[in-house]
Amino acid sequence: MRVLISCSSNDNIDEKYKESSREVIKFLASEENTLVWGSGNRSIMGIAYEEFDKANREMIGFTTEKYVDELDSLPNAKHEVMKNTFDLKREMFNNSDLVLVLPGGTGTVSELLTYLEEVRSNDQEKTLIVYDEYGHFNKTIELIE
Repeated sequence: MRVLISCSSNDNIDEKYKESSREVIKFLASEENTLVWGSGNRSIMGIAYEEFDKANREMIGFTTEKYVDELDSLPNAKHEVMKNTFDLKREMFNNSDLVLVLPGGTGTVSELLTYLEEVRSNDQEKTLIVYDEYGHFNKTIELIE
């Protein structure tokens, strides 16, 4: 299964979110899953790369031209460079079977809302999971409700 992991690429996120996410990511990497993610090498994105790399799993990363310099630190993944974040979100979504949203900032919330609306408006047959052990997305979920 191709699992899109939407998550933080900022190291300023609390360690409890990183460790909680690591456990979920380790489980996914232990199965026959392919990682689809934002080609990040820091924070939870970096953890996703690390755990899938340790498990020798396929990884397909998507990034924008702004972050192309980081790809050298992610040598064991395939990468697609997009012109903008609109294209990036569409391609990640289209290249996945399941979307998992882990703690993150504005980029992650943007992806969550984009994917939620795509599933809702276009009757997409895709599972969207928000894993939020410590309530990181409480206010976002309240807004959605």
